Amino acid sequence: MSFELQDFKQEVVEQSKHTPVVLDFWAEWCGPCRTLGPVIEKLAKEANGKWKLVKINTEVHQQLAAQFGIRSIPAVKMVYNGALVAEFTGALPEAQIKQWLTDNLPDNGSDDELEEYEKLLEDAETAGDRVETHRLLESMLAKNASDDKLLSALAMSWLPQDSDKAREVLAGRENEGKFELHVQAIETIEWLKKLQDEQQNGSAASATFSAAVQAVLTHDFENAIEGFLEVLAKDRNLHDDGARKSLVSIFLLLGDRHPLTKKYRRRFSMLLY
Repeated sequence: MSFELQDFKQEVVEQSKHTPVVLDFWAEWCGPCRTLGPVIEKLAKEANGKWKLVKINTEVHQQLAAQFGIRSIPAVKMVYNGALVAEFTGALPEAQIKQWLTDNLPDNGSDDELEEYEKLLEDAETAGDRVETHRLLESMLAKNASDDKLLSALAMSWLPQDSDKAREVLAGRENEGKFELHVQAIETIEWLKKLQDEQQNGSAASATFSAAVQAVLTHDFENAIEGFLEVLAKDRNLHDDGARKSLVSIFLLLGDRHPLTKKYRRRFSMLLY
């Protein structure tokens, strides 16, 4: 696993918006760097996404080293929400690095508090309350910025009204396989918005599809699902399998516990096969 810097904007600027990023400035000729490197890499692997490590070779990235005011190495800096929040220099032992991390990583709240939020979130999702679901997801992510499940759920909670916000939540992580379906959902919603403004042919299936598009964009999800299911049954090829893509996106943005997902997913699966 390589921690070497590839893209500063994506790996540091964008990543730090939701996860603390620890920068390790080092060089091949630096003996203490070779001592520190394996230790901090080990801790990064054990962090399970709570924070990310990016190693920056000062010989390769001299301009970045100058921008961060690096005068001696190894130098370690923590960036969160685009701001420098902590730093140290020298090859500290593992115990001291762990303490530094404990002292400076954002407070993610107590386990009891997170459990209470999770219960409230489950209740809101089960009730189909997307406004409350969105509010709780934002609060929970602020306390646990490294949780991929919360991150993807928050992105989906912005749909269909604001695909730009959804993309912003996933910024820098679009190419990670675990978010592939969520990115596709964003793209599908954007496609439906464009399709809404285009002239459609006069077929019955096309009219049903257009009505379903209007329904999903106005948050009338049940009529949207009913319409897309009807198209899926009659003309799956319409708009290049557009009904199936739209239904996958709707179920993803509603979430597994939403009553409409529970009501219609089995019927959707039966039509597919």
